[in-house]
Amino acid sequence: MVTLYNNGWIGDYLLSRSKINGHGIAVYDADNDTNYTYNDLNDRANRLANYLKYELGVEKGDRVAFISRNRIELIDGYYATGKIGAIMIPYNARLSSEELEKLINSETPKVVVYEDIYNESITKIKDKLDVENYIILQNLDEDIYIDNLNYEEIMKYNNNPINCKDLDFEDIHLIIHTGGTTGLPKGGMISHRAELFNSMNEICTWGLNYEDSAHIILPLFHTGGWNLLTLPLLHAGGKIIINKQFDPRQTLDIIETEKTTVLFGAATIFRMMAELPEFKTADLSSLKWIMAGAAPTPINIMEQFWDKGLKFVLGYGMTEAGPNNLSGAVQFMTDEEIKEKFASVGKPMYLTMTKVVDENNNEVGVNEVGELLWSGPQIFSGYWNNEEETNKTLIDGWVHTGDMAKVDEDGYYYIVGRKKNMFISGGENVFPPEIEKYIYKIPEINEVCVFGVFDEVWGEVGKAVVSLKANMQISKEEIQEKLKQNLANYKVPKYITFVEDIPKNNVGKIVVGKIMELYGTSDDN
Repeated sequence: MVTLYNNGWIGDYLLSRSKINGHGIAVYDADNDTNYTYNDLNDRANRLANYLKYELGVEKGDRVAFISRNRIELIDGYYATGKIGAIMIPYNARLSSEELEKLINSETPKVVVYEDIYNESITKIKDKLDVENYIILQNLDEDIYIDNLNYEEIMKYNNNPINCKDLDFEDIHLIIHTGGTTGLPKGGMISHRAELFNSMNEICTWGLNYEDSAHIILPLFHTGGWNLLTLPLLHAGGKIIINKQFDPRQTLDIIETEKTTVLFGAATIFRMMAELPEFKTADLSSLKWIMAGAAPTPINIMEQFWDKGLKFVLGYGMTEAGPNNLSGAVQFMTDEEIKEKFASVGKPMYLTMTKVVDENNNEVGVNEVGELLWSGPQIFSGYWNNEEETNKTLIDGWVHTGDMAKVDEDGYYYIVGRKKNMFISGGENVFPPEIEKYIYKIPEINEVCVFGVFDEVWGEVGKAVVSLKANMQISKEEIQEKLKQNLANYKVPKYITFVEDIPKNNVGKIVVGKIMELYGTSDDN
């Protein structure tokens, strides 16, 4: 067999981009008022890649983990790992130390790069981890953590061109975490193939090009942070704006001053923006469109953006299938169509294959409800070290979402419910069984049922209906404080209802539907 080309270009797209418009601004760091050109990014990525390979012994397939807010070093890490064939794992810094410990021990990164504000969390679990090297991202001038390598010193390393010539499209480049039925996030394996075709999906569906720019307001530990706008814009030669901590006022200011052209976020984010007094007078006219995903967006939020003459639509995706799956093709929709189809999450994107099926895997008809399935070159490669869950989700090349959907006569898709027992709070998947497991560890608890209820700020929050053991008492606040010791704050139920007996069926199984019917209000009643 004759090799027609060298695979060194796979994972080294940054070099290709820098040859085309290397002096163009790729990233603007709003926190430090610093611009980085594509040449700058390539230089920084080469330095980090060479250091990882030649000083820390990172080889193809080795994992390099990041625990950080959105900052330039994450962009460095993405491109550096691509150049040497390593796998980047961006961890959710909101996870508890216990959750981080389990994930790190499962995915065994050779190097952990973390921001200094998370030093306490990392110090707690260091002696339980088998990590060879830690690199710190410092916000302070003084060197206060002497047990770690300092990232700024790494940026003085040699910047010789480097790539991995035996990379294949199916090699994994990212592990992005998604929810699991036990609550501990599963590591979705994202290949170089999936990354490239996700970008193509956006570029071809939305017409992104080198003149486009976006403020990245989703965290870079999420698939949305990477695959929605960040990577597509960097492939297309456009510009992204990053900052460590989301601030709705800052986002409005960035859109006005930087004249950004597209914006993607969650409903919670857009509610925060619309509630600001500055929103009414903010000049957002540079935006071609705004898109919301991750959770249902109330029409009253959308209307506030429509009233400013902006095209605001919904989209839908998931880590395992993209997430570039469904969206309104905004540039081809009239304002009337956008308002008429306001509840729709759009149509399949350029390369996305989809079908809606019944329980027998037969496709359903127009406006009939079934489970949503995905296929195409943008889907994931399975869950890290979890063949059982992979086989449940990825069947014959189709990703089974567990979400129930319907398609109208015009080909627009609507999400009508979730087959899985989960809810979404502020864009985060929350699984009741995990919460219930920790509530059951509280001695006073007899039975519990957790589910999601509507919340104006977060979309959904948790509610727990509990019964106590005979002659025992505990307060709502005491339960919440105990849960915070083991769970991220967004998983702790906001509402707790105390009942004498939780409804069960004739075989003693708790009936979730009945409980939600009786207690599914956004309060403690």
